[in-house]
Amino acid sequence: MIFVAEHSVRISLLVAAALAAVALLRSGSAALRHWLLAVALAGAAAMPLLTIVAPSWHVTVPRSASPVSNAPAVTLTIMPQDPDRGSIDVGVAQRDSDVRAHTPGIAAIVIAVWIAGIAVSGALVAVGLMRLRRLALRAERIDRGRIVELTAALARAVGVDRPIAILEGRDAALVVTWGTAHPRILLPFAARTWSDDRLRVVLRHELAHIRRGDWVAQLIGEVVRAVNWFNPVVWLACARLRRESEHACDDAVLATGVDPADYAGHLVDLARALNIRRPARLPAPAMARLSTLEGRISAMLNHRLDRSPITRPARFATAVVLAVLTLSIAGFAGQRYSRFTGTVLDQTNAYLPGVAVSLTSADTQAKHEVRTDRTGHFEFVGLPDGDYTIAALEAGFERLSEPLTIAGRDVDRTIQLHIGSLHETISVTPGPSAWPYDPELRQKARQWAEDKSREVTKRCSGSGASGGMGGNILQPMKIADVKPRYPERLQAAGTGGVVTLNALIGTDGTIRDVRVVNGADPDLDRAAIDAVRQWEFSSTILNCTPVEVPMGITVNFVAKR
Repeated sequence: MIFVAEHSVRISLLVAAALAAVALLRSGSAALRHWLLAVALAGAAAMPLLTIVAPSWHVTVPRSASPVSNAPAVTLTIMPQDPDRGSIDVGVAQRDSDVRAHTPGIAAIVIAVWIAGIAVSGALVAVGLMRLRRLALRAERIDRGRIVELTAALARAVGVDRPIAILEGRDAALVVTWGTAHPRILLPFAARTWSDDRLRVVLRHELAHIRRGDWVAQLIGEVVRAVNWFNPVVWLACARLRRESEHACDDAVLATGVDPADYAGHLVDLARALNIRRPARLPAPAMARLSTLEGRISAMLNHRLDRSPITRPARFATAVVLAVLTLSIAGFAGQRYSRFTGTVLDQTNAYLPGVAVSLTSADTQAKHEVRTDRTGHFEFVGLPDGDYTIAALEAGFERLSEPLTIAGRDVDRTIQLHIGSLHETISVTPGPSAWPYDPELRQKARQWAEDKSREVTKRCSGSGASGGMGGNILQPMKIADVKPRYPERLQAAGTGGVVTLNALIGTDGTIRDVRVVNGADPDLDRAAIDAVRQWEFSSTILNCTPVEVPMGITVNFVAKR
């Protein structure tokens, strides 16, 4: 979709510039105006290729920084929740995923409509070319006689040295010219009865089309319009191209000494005779169209207009200017904007809905925030190039924060959040060396935890939680707790300290991998580790799957003074 928009804007800028120049030259030569439009449309036809090979340049638009939120930092912990959340609505999440997979996005729809329009417009051009071919096959070629001799004499006079086929069509309403190496002029069967003056006027007009190469210019315009069928600027340019082509050929006829009033009279009579019915649309210059008749006659009778043909220096200069303009527009990248999309999963690869995902610009500190949908999908659009920090926040999971660079292209990323860590702080004072649970109470707590675990597992048995809707956590509950023993030597010495530990609660609820992060006295460290290793929790269930949970412990040994 971005390509279609950029392509349309580039072509609109180029063609609009040519139309503006034509408007400024409305009192000038019609041949010059036609040449401007023809070169501009040729540049529009080459624009897709030029965007690849032309040197790229862009203008960076300064952006003002958006206000940054001063919200306090958030501590993530595993929050208590209803165990019933362990029942995972996998079916709904899977249906949402399937709908997204089979529902075309806006960009795909736009591209499909554009291509369909090109197919229809291109088919119309092809049909027009087939009509021309059919007209030629059905027409009778005139090889000798007054018309052929007059055509040859007039062709030599205007410098057309290519062989020209004169065709007499069965259609009484057509005078049309097409072809390049072997041009054809199609005349109605009534042309045999025309006077020499009228025949000279018509042939000079058609020979001017051949000498100027108007059929090629019009064909290029038809192709550009077929590709840019939705662009009104291109339609205006193609209509103006045909009009200026007729004006330029009229000027070429008048330059041979034909009286403007006589020429206008012939044109009106021809229009009356040739427009008995509405002619079929053809991709070729056709004489005496009613839609342009009034403007052409008005121009013929305006003696102040410049009727001179375009000179070679003027042709070269305008071509160079438009070529430079075309290359500049093709290479212009402007301020690029990209899209950042992704999916947020938990550590079981299940979707996480409702996650707050934020994107903060490193340059402006502008912050953008969205929430994931039911299938964990998120999307940021209209992002200028630059460095960003992406953050994802969801209760029960560790906060994710990592750098992201946007550099002229869309980015898609899968983000995986891991379950958040627990933290417990203990104060230990001199006194009893242990704080054991009652064995019967410990057994009851263990039995309650096991019952809850089985209940959750039964709910989601066979549901295929992995890959469905995630974030369903059954929090751990401490079953066995042992208070650290304050070493007697340090009690007597009045020595205290703070010991910080990291540990891992295993899938079975036991404590593993206890490590000292910040220690105090070695005896205090050992006492804290020995106690923590005896702790026991119920299993932590994430989407029907037991998972390990990191834990931080702070043990504050408070000595008596």
